[in-house]
Parts: sequence; C-alpha cells; structure tokens
Amino acid sequence: MSANDPVARGIRERYLAASPASAAAFSAAASVLPGGDTRTMTTYRPHPLYFEQGSGTRLKDVDGVWREDFLANYGALAHGHDHPAIVAAVREQVALGTAPGGPGTLQHRHARLLRELVPSLERLRYANSGTEATMWAIRTARAHTGREVLVKIDGGYHGTHDWGHVNAFITTGDTRPQPVAGLPPAHLARGVPAGVLDSVVAIPYNDTATAARVLAELRGRVAAVLVEPVLGVGGGVPADPAYLAALRRLTAADGVVLIFDECATVRLGPWQVRHGVEPDLSTFSKVVGGGLPIGVFGGRADIMAIFDPAGDDPVYHAGAFVGNNLSLAAGVAALEHLGAEDFAHLDALGERLRAGLARAAASVGVTGRAAGEGGLTYFHFTATPPRDAADTARARRGRGELRALVHLQLLNEGFVTARHGLLCQHVTTDPAAVDAFVEAYGNTLDLLLPYLSRHHPDLLEHAGARS
Repeated sequence: MSANDPVARGIRERYLAASPASAAAFSAAASVLPGGDTRTMTTYRPHPLYFEQGSGTRLKDVDGVWREDFLANYGALAHGHDHPAIVAAVREQVALGTAPGGPGTLQHRHARLLRELVPSLERLRYANSGTEATMWAIRTARAHTGREVLVKIDGGYHGTHDWGHVNAFITTGDTRPQPVAGLPPAHLARGVPAGVLDSVVAIPYNDTATAARVLAELRGRVAAVLVEPVLGVGGGVPADPAYLAALRRLTAADGVVLIFDECATVRLGPWQVRHGVEPDLSTFSKVVGGGLPIGVFGGRADIMAIFDPAGDDPVYHAGAFVGNNLSLAAGVAALEHLGAEDFAHLDALGERLRAGLARAAASVGVTGRAAGEGGLTYFHFTATPPRDAADTARARRGRGELRALVHLQLLNEGFVTARHGLLCQHVTTDPAAVDAFVEAYGNTLDLLLPYLSRHHPDLLEHAGARS
C-alpha cells in the first residue's frame, strides 16, 4: 500500500481494526502453510479473512463479522452455503459411507441428471476437480486422434496442470517464443518445463482469423482446441458466439476435438446450451458438485469409448476419490435444485449488477466498465470492455494497488469479493443485495477519488459530479 497516502492508510487501518482474530489465525497458519493458506488466489495483504461459517448467502469470519458473499467460492457454489436439500443429502450419505472403492448407483444417477442439463454429454467420466477434468479431456483428445498438439487460448485458465499453464496468466512467468510465427510469446508458469511448448500453442481469444491460420499451419497435428466460453481469470470476457461457432467449423474440418471448459460457465445454463454451439468434449466442476470436490469430462460416445475396459487397448483412468459417493450425493441434490428458473435468476442478477456498476462508476466520475455474462462479472478500470486477455492485462497494468484497495474496502463495507475482481451470486441472492452491493461499490469509488486524483488521474478524465 502507498504508505503515505491517507486514503489507502485509512482503508487498511479500518480493515485491521475489524479483523484481529483473522490476523492471529494468519500468523498461526503461516507457521505451517506457506503464505498462511493453501490457495494462492485467496491470500492477500495485510492478511486474508478466515471464515468459520456460511449461512444462506452470507459468511461469518473468525471475528464474528457477517458479510454478504458476492464470490460464491469463485463461482463454485450456486445454492448458498447451507441449502437444506444438499445438507440433508450429505448427512445421509456420510452415514452410508463416503468412498466405497467400487461403483455405486449414484454415479449413473448424477450422470443422467448432468446429461439432461448438457445433451452433448453422451458419455462421461468423473475426476476430482476442474484441473483433473481438463487434463483428462486433453489426454482423451490425444488418445482419440493420435495427435499431440493442443491449441488453447491466451489467458484461458484450465486448472494447474502443465498443459493449462501456458499463458494461463499472460503477464507472468518465463516468456518464450511460440512454434507458430506471428503469435504473442508464451508465458510459462514457474516449474512448467519448456518442453511443454512442443505440444501446446496459445492463440488470442475472439480472433477467428488467427485461429484459422494456426489450424491451417498445423493441419494434421492438432489433437484439440480448448476454450472457455467466458474467460474467467482472463477478466470475465465473453466469447463472441460467432467465434466459437467458427471454431466448431474449423476443428470439424480437420478432425480436431473441440473442448469447451465449462467448469465456470455451467452456471450460465450452461453456455453451449444457451448459445447452441456443441463441442466434442466438455469439462465441468464447481456447481455440479454441490459444494464438494468433483470434476467431469465427457462428450461424444465414440470418443469416450476409449475408456471402456472391454475395448481394444483402453485408456487407463484411475483415482481413489473419482466418482466418490459423498460428492455425487451433494451433486445430485444440487442438480435436482438447479433449473431454468434458477439460471434465469442468476442472469437477471448479473445484468442488474453490471448495469449498476456502470451507473455507480459514471455517477462518481470514474472510468470503468463491467464485463461478463450471466452470473459471472468483473469490473475493469478502462473505457472499453476487454475483448481478450491482453486487453484485460493492459487494463490491470499499474492498477494492482487500486484493485487491492477496492477489495479491502468492499470487505470493510460488508461484501466478500475476489481479490482479482470476480463477482458471482447464488440462486438465493436477493436483488436487493445486488443493489446494496452497487451502492457500496459507488461509495468505495467515491472514497477513493482523492487517491485516484493523486495516483491514477487518467481514470478521472471524464469526471463529473455525483448524481
């Protein structure tokens, strides 16, 4: 934080005064956990809040302070923190056993519910997380096609395996040239071997011409194209439906497996059903597990047949907790209580939120735009909504402290959000809570006006009186 800036200092001091128990928990945790936590994205300065209870759409920290949850565990929750049907299903299943070490009927029950939601899932298999689901979808495509190259998107986040950590965060990591001329450099996360670039190529989002050029140059070598229908970590940037429709045509023309990573965008309805573009394979996690760990990958029956042990040379797939009964029980309850009306409610909340944030920024005179689709939203300090991850990176450049101050002040105002800006709601979130959040956001920007005038005057170029 800017040590001598009175606004920054005031926000930080208010946060520290309200969270002494979290500060103590952070100190204790740091003695056994590097950084005092086990998830990079949930750690922030001066210390993260430590939560002890969730109820409905609210979270209580260890200092006893309740806040409205506008993060929903990074979109992984959709039903609030204690939905009665999910709680009952988990309690019942714990008494029956959690992971019996063999198949149970919950597997096909959950699978059928998921296929009702996503008809392209002709056959599917389970994993433990979104990371595993995308890893297995990539391996499935390679096994099916006999090819090795994966084409992914700049800024596309698909978990923490090596294949996904090429340009997952396009502003950090070891930078190396890509094997196809004319592409931005590849950023490798620390610990990812350079050899990964022999089989992974990253291309810009929403750029059909570049996708067509790369696929043509690599014709006969590409196993799969992997894409998020809405960039998550990349800034909540929606895909142009025509772009994904074009990817569908381009991949089909060369026998390339098109994979939609819908781990986050399942809360949109999911995206492929909403927009009518059907991939060959899809991955899911988050809300389909009802708050417990789960991963799903699947799609065309002829592709997924490579896992049938009765077939010739089947692909080996294992995991002690893959398809465990506890996660499936929670997932069944979640899917049984997630219908068209719920998705429509999340859509309405998201539209209300994005419109409200735009009004709040304009009323204070701060340049900013909300991006996203359905129940996924980000706010960017920029005059033009980003079209790809490079736009997001440019909008964020030099704004790290500003974004950290917004995050801390929203916590001070009673709202949980992501440090990097993600905003998600639950199906039980009331529209009045969205309005209250918008008001808090406007108040936060208003409080920050002196700070902005000193450190980011360019964001006040269109300043006007607050209405």
